Amino acid sequence: MSTKSSGARKGILGIFLLTVLLSGVFSLTGVFSSLDRLLYDLFLNIRIAWNPMPINPRIILVDINDSSRNEMEDAINSGRAFADLLSVLGDCDSAGAVDIIFKNPLPDGGGLVKSTANMRNLILAVMPVPEVLTDFAHNEMDGRSREILAKNVWHIKETGKGSIPPARSFIMSNPEIAGLASQLGHIGVEHDADGIYRKTPLFYRWDDGVIPSLALAAAVTELRIDPSMIEFHPGKAVILPVSRGNNPVRIPVDESGYVRIPYTSRWKDNRYRVPFSQVVKAKNDEVLFEKLFNELTGSITLVADTGAGTKDFGVTPIEAVYPLSGISQAVMSGILNNFFYDDLDAGSKLLLLIVFAAASLVLGMLKKDTPFHIGFLVLFLVYSFLTYALWQWAYTAPWFGIVFFFMAFYWLSGFVFRLFFRYRRRLLFTNALTRYFPRALAERIGAQGKTDVLPAYKELSVLFSNISGFTRWSANREPKTVHAFLSDYLESMTALIFEHGGTVDKFMGDGILAFFGDPVKQEDHAERAVRTAVAMQKKIAELRNAWMPSININLRVRIGINSGSVLVGNLGTKTRIEYTVIGSPVNLGKRMESNAPPGGILVTADTRQRAGAYFSFGNKKLVMVEGCDEPIECYEVIF
Repeated sequence: MSTKSSGARKGILGIFLLTVLLSGVFSLTGVFSSLDRLLYDLFLNIRIAWNPMPINPRIILVDINDSSRNEMEDAINSGRAFADLLSVLGDCDSAGAVDIIFKNPLPDGGGLVKSTANMRNLILAVMPVPEVLTDFAHNEMDGRSREILAKNVWHIKETGKGSIPPARSFIMSNPEIAGLASQLGHIGVEHDADGIYRKTPLFYRWDDGVIPSLALAAAVTELRIDPSMIEFHPGKAVILPVSRGNNPVRIPVDESGYVRIPYTSRWKDNRYRVPFSQVVKAKNDEVLFEKLFNELTGSITLVADTGAGTKDFGVTPIEAVYPLSGISQAVMSGILNNFFYDDLDAGSKLLLLIVFAAASLVLGMLKKDTPFHIGFLVLFLVYSFLTYALWQWAYTAPWFGIVFFFMAFYWLSGFVFRLFFRYRRRLLFTNALTRYFPRALAERIGAQGKTDVLPAYKELSVLFSNISGFTRWSANREPKTVHAFLSDYLESMTALIFEHGGTVDKFMGDGILAFFGDPVKQEDHAERAVRTAVAMQKKIAELRNAWMPSININLRVRIGINSGSVLVGNLGTKTRIEYTVIGSPVNLGKRMESNAPPGGILVTADTRQRAGAYFSFGNKKLVMVEGCDEPIECYEVIF
C-alpha cells in the first residue's frame, strides 16, 4: 500500500470515528429524538389524510359540547343531567367511562347515586398528582377516599425493572359516587418536550400496585380480563390475555409504561359522537330513546366535557386543537382493535446502525468519486424506504435521525476530505514539479491530474552548462560565500530556463542539465534551447559584474546544446526514481559543453539545422569526442 493510500485510509477512519463520537453526543442531547418525532408526525398525517382508520364502533363518545352545556346548564350544575344520562346508559346496557370528576356533594334529588348503582360497568375518572409536581395545589385525600382508591389498585405481573411514574396523590369524585364505580381510572396525560401529545401513561404507581388509565380500565373491564393476569414488560409491551382461543392484545410501551396514542382520524371526522343533551333528553322521550337504544346497547360510552370553557385541549400531531378526552377514546379503540404504533427494539436499532455504518465505511474507502456519491445516495434511499416500509406495513415509528445523521455527516466529511486530500496532493505534486518546470506549466500539469511520465523516446534538445574554473576558485573560499554565489547563479539560470519553457533535469555542482520538448511537446525545442543559452550568457555578464568586486570571480560559463531522439521519463529503482533523459544525444550535448569556449555556446549540426533560421553561427568546427570514430560537426553561436 502506498504512503498516499495509507494516509487517505487513516483519514477516512479518523472521520468514521469522529462521526461515531458526534452521533453519540448528539444522541444524548435529544436532537435525533426531535427529528424522529417530526418524521413520525409527518407519517401520521399522511396516513390519516390518505387512509384514515375509524374508531372502534363499540365506543361511543357522549360529547358535552358548548351547545349541550348552554342548553341544560342548570341540570348539569345540579347533577340531574348526569343522573338522567347514567339512567339511559343503564337501560341500554351500556358500559360507561366518565371522564369527569364530581368533586362537590350532590343533591339527593338528583338521583345520581341511584343511577350510578344501576350501571352495568361504570369507570370513573381520577386525576393523578405526580410526585414530580411538588408545587401542585390540591386537597389531600381523606381516609374514605384512600380506602376506595385502594380497592381499585391493580397488581399486575411486572417483569424487569420499569419506571412507572409514581403518584403523590389523586383527585377523585365524591366518595359516595366513586365507591359505586366498577373501576377507577386515571386521566393523566403528558405532552412531549415540544408540547405535543404523542404518548400517554397506562399506569400510575400507587401503594403496592398501579392505577390504570381510564381507557385501559374501560377496555379491560369490557373484555372481562383479570387485572392480575396482565403482564408489563418494560420497554416492550403490556400484554392483555383475552378470552381463550383469541390472541392476546399487545400494547407496545416504553420503560415507563407510556403508549403511543393510536390516532386514527381527526377529531372533526369522528363519526361516533352523540350530543350529551340528546342522551339526557332520551330519559323522558320514548321516541328519542328508541332511536338511541340500538346505537348505545352493548357499547362502551365515553362521557367527556369537550366544551371550550373547560380548556381541556392540547396540541397533537394531527390537530393543533384536540380534546384531551379524545386520547382516551383513541387508546380504548386501539385496545379493542389491537392496533398500536410500535418502536424498534434496542437490538434492531443496534443492528441497523452497525449495518449502515459498516456500509458507509466501505463506501468511504472507495477511491473514485462517482461510486462514492452514488453509493451513499443508494444507501440514503434504501434506509428511507426501509423506514417508511416499517411504518406502512409494520406500524413501526420511524427511527431515522441518528442513522441519517451518521450517513450524511460521514458522506459530507468524506467529500470535504476528498477535496482537501486531492488539493493537498495536487499542491505537493505541483511543488515537486516546480523543481523541473516553470510554475505555470507545473500547475497546468497538476490540474490535468496526470502526465505521461513513462519512459519513451522523444525528439528533444538538451542543454548543458558549466562554470569555467569554478572548482579551482571555490577551493579556497568560505562555504557560505560559495553557497551564496552558487544559489544566486543557479536561481538566475533556472528562471531563464523556465521562462523559455525548459525543464531542469538536475544540478551537478555548478553544472546544469536542462531539456526542451517534454513533458509538453514543443516543435521549436531547438530554437528554445538556443534562445535560453543566449539569455543565460547575457545574464552571466550581469552576474560577473555584480559578484567580481566582492568575491573576485571572473564568471565564465560554457554551454553546449544537442538535439535528437532521447529516452525521457521516470527512470530509476523502486526506492530512487527521477525524471530524466538518457541516450547518446545527451552524451553528445555534454561533449558540446566541454568543448565550448568559456563564455561561449557550442551546438551540434543537428541543433543548427533545426534553429538556424533564427541565429548567427560561426564557422564549422570538427571535434573529436569519446565514443565516436568520426569527428563531430559543430558550430559556435554568435550573440
